[in-house]
Amino acid sequence: MSQFITENIESGIQILCFDRVEKRNAITLDMYQTLADLLHGAERNPDIKATLIRGAGGHFSAGNDINEFVEIAQKPEKMEATMAFLQAIATYKKPLIAAVEGRAVGVGATMLLHCDLVLSSREARFQFPFVQLGLVPEAASSYFLPKFVGHQKAFELLVLGETFDAQEAYEMSLINHLCEEGEAYKLALLYAEKVAALPPEAVALSKDLLKFHDQDNVQMTLMREGRIFKDRLRSPEAHQAFAGFLSRNK
Repeated sequence: MSQFITENIESGIQILCFDRVEKRNAITLDMYQTLADLLHGAERNPDIKATLIRGAGGHFSAGNDINEFVEIAQKPEKMEATMAFLQAIATYKKPLIAAVEGRAVGVGATMLLHCDLVLSSREARFQFPFVQLGLVPEAASSYFLPKFVGHQKAFELLVLGETFDAQEAYEMSLINHLCEEGEAYKLALLYAEKVAALPPEAVALSKDLLKFHDQDNVQMTLMREGRIFKDRLRSPEAHQAFAGFLSRNK
């Protein structure tokens, strides 16, 4: 279990929190595995009616820790933890709700595409910087985004990889509701409580009906993205981008 993921269960709601504040909640391999394990555990626990994901310290997540990218490039089998999390979040049967403040970057943004409800501060900022890092989209974002916004806009978001604000995310239907800065968790908890109060089997079956037609495409996209992503981690373009990023951070 990772020390950077906290779990609380309140009134039938599993609350998972990224708690690596000094790194803007950048996600490590241990964090991925912990998240996957906790989601699998929640599915088996009849007392948990919904899961809420948030970030500590004013940010949702800065995405994958770049140092871990370097490690996976040297030992590709370590990517299994990342894929375990992506599979868990893509197939999770209970309602999944996100509270977004600050930065949601890379996988910190793509995981939101698998959530059933996303509540965000108006001050939040989103980014898919994969190509800038010499990589490719992940978490089935190359399937979901064209479906949501069309090819041209998806190309702009995923290939140019520029930062966009919460209002634009809301207009693209990536977010359900906007709120004032610092209020996202409170609003997300309100929605989680509403969902948790509903008949759980009816909720789970309704979610399955909504996602049923996409599941095969999502699984195929996850596998294809994962295979190409792993290859790209070993590419000269990615190595150069990682070195530049780490040098700037130092």
